[in-house]
Order: sequence, then C-alpha cells, then structure tokens
Amino acid sequence: MRHIKGCCLIIIFSLLLTGCAGVEKVKSVAKEKSPSNMKITIDSFNMNEKENLLISKTGVGHIEFFKLNGILNEDADLQFSVEVYEDGKFKEELLKTWDELGTKYKDSFVSFGISDTGNKAHSLKLISGIPSGLASTTYSNNMTSFSFSKLIGEKVTLKKNKPIYLAAWAGTTKNGLSSVGGENGELPEGIKDTELAFLYKVVWTDKAKK
Repeated sequence: MRHIKGCCLIIIFSLLLTGCAGVEKVKSVAKEKSPSNMKITIDSFNMNEKENLLISKTGVGHIEFFKLNGILNEDADLQFSVEVYEDGKFKEELLKTWDELGTKYKDSFVSFGISDTGNKAHSLKLISGIPSGLASTTYSNNMTSFSFSKLIGEKVTLKKNKPIYLAAWAGTTKNGLSSVGGENGELPEGIKDTELAFLYKVVWTDKAKK
C-alpha cells in the first residue's frame, strides 16, 4: 500500500512540474509576441564618394538613403508614403505602400529620390525605395528652384502610429526659398511656408486585416 501511495505521489508531482513548465512556455511565447518587445529604429546612411559617383550615373537627380533595424511581430506593419503639401497645406498622399513581407530588418535600406523628367510638363519623378521593392510616380509642377534635405540627424526609434518624416523636397517660384529641415523626424515647421513640398515618411502600424 505504501508503495502504491509513493508511486501516486511521484506521478502527481511529475504532472505538476509538467503543468508549470507548460505555463512558463506559454508565458515565454506570449512575451515574445508582445508589442512591448518590438523595436524598430531608422538611421540616416551617408554615401561615400564612390557611391555618390555610382548614383550620379543612374539619372536620379537627388536621393537619400536610410537603414532599418529591428523586429516586428506578424500583426505589425510598416507603411511608407510621400505626403504632398501645396501652399503649406496637406494635399494628398502618394506612393503609399504597406503589407511588408518581412518582419525582421537588419540594415535594410529604404530611400527617397527625385528627378526632373525633362519634359515640357515640368514633371518630377518621385522614387520610393522600400525593403520589398520600388515605387515611383510623376508630379507636374512649375517650380523654378528647390531644396532637398534629410529630416533625421541621428538614429530614431519608431513609435506605433507616429509618422517619422525622413526627407523633404521643397520648391518655389519666388526668388527666395524657406528652409525645410529637421533632426528627429518631426513634421518640419517650415512646411507651412512652402509653395510645394514632398515629405517622405514611414509609420509603424497594425497590419491591415484581409
């Protein structure tokens, strides 16, 4: 009888240990999928002289590169787009892309470039380089001079649903052009004084449900 009781106690003890291990495993998996553990950073990439020379042979007039690093879970997504401002006011959003294929980023490049197409309509070609590919469009304008600049100076950590502005193109038909710049990815104050501007941005969001 004592032998039977001893075996029963061993079996019960083993089941308790197995149950505890299962609970800890579930907690561990939940922790890995928890949004609080997700982190994505984006940093400016400065090209060297040779890289600048190679880019100059592609026909892209102006371009800036950035590097993504970090991990998102399967329910998260990165959206890229170009916001258009006319006379200091938001007009529309171009080149919007979402549903990125990957969730892990290791020095993944993104970019924003712009070129004059050289046609009579004075069209500009906007180019958005994203981790999964490339998107482009044209935009007609009558600007006579412009500026092109980065909007982040150091590494920036993305926060959910908060846009990070990476680069800006601003044009004018006047003699002077107000500066549109920034260091931390915020919407530039100078945007309100522009005749025409394109802002390249990234947003960490929830993945759209299909």
